[in-house]
Amino acid sequence: MADSAMTSESTVYVIYVACTPEKVWAALTSSDFTTQYFFGRSVESDWRKGSPWLLRKPDGSTDVGGTVREADAPRRLSLSWVVAWMDLPEAIVTYEIDDLGGGVVRLTMTEAHPTPIPAHLLEGGRRGWPMILSGLKSLLETGKPLAIPTPQPPKT
Repeated sequence: MADSAMTSESTVYVIYVACTPEKVWAALTSSDFTTQYFFGRSVESDWRKGSPWLLRKPDGSTDVGGTVREADAPRRLSLSWVVAWMDLPEAIVTYEIDDLGGGVVRLTMTEAHPTPIPAHLLEGGRRGWPMILSGLKSLLETGKPLAIPTPQPPKT
């Protein structure tokens, strides 16, 4: 039986990457990169505030979509996040890219839930986001993606 507790808890992930802010921005906004570290997903948008954005599965179906809430290249990208195949309230995913100097970037990713969701559904992100962000880091630092299997979605 699934936990029925509701939460508006945010989850924050922080990684440090040996590259430039521009490379991190490109990794977040270009399918040339996302298909290598985001379980084969490609992204589509013009990355302007108010524009739609999509994350597509390798079969071409929409996985996630939403609206670009903020786009300040190469420092900050905030997106509404609506999972196409689950009936969940919109989340907000925000990436903050800080140049620490010396060829080091701090990437902070926040998954916020303005509307409460069942707490057990946060586990999907808690399993997936570390894999995704580790893949992004490895790809940018080594030029090679990690061979991580696609996690299975949580039961609703």
